[in-house]
Amino acid sequence: MKKALLSLLLFIGLGTLSPALAQRHVKHISAWGVHYGRTEMGEFYEGSYTNYLTNKLSVRVSGLREFGDLEVGEYSAFSGRGFLAPQLFQIGEFAYFHLLLGGAASYERTGEDSDGEGNNLDRRERFTYGPQAGAEVDFFFGNRISLVATGIKGKMFNKTHLDEWPGFISLGLRYHFR
Repeated sequence: MKKALLSLLLFIGLGTLSPALAQRHVKHISAWGVHYGRTEMGEFYEGSYTNYLTNKLSVRVSGLREFGDLEVGEYSAFSGRGFLAPQLFQIGEFAYFHLLLGGAASYERTGEDSDGEGNNLDRRERFTYGPQAGAEVDFFFGNRISLVATGIKGKMFNKTHLDEWPGFISLGLRYHFR
């Protein structure tokens, strides 16, 4: 944990050393992000790419891996998500708030190694999809690095084995570049 905190502080410090390019929320800026979060049933890791179409509108695509424990054993889900993200408001040059509107498609597996012997008697697999909406805020530490807090709620179709109304909450880092 100490190494992760030191790495985070070092990453933020290096981002603030870059020259002031005033590139927060400027048309055609892009950003890569890494996120870690929780759901009602488990936890997930996510990688994201954001492209600012205008200074008030961006497109965000991401891939995530969710995992956790159910009564029938462990589960994992692999998802792709896409969002249109209009800016709601900003607080100075420090915090930018966005609405997230989009959808997700997931491949989920449940009952992995359910009997402890590797027989997978209750293993089930399914593709699911559905709309998602949420909010996101970027807290900037310089022009290139931001801390991202995200909350998303969705509805999944095709008889999901996990959660019909999944919720996601996460923290992450985003690197902004031209």
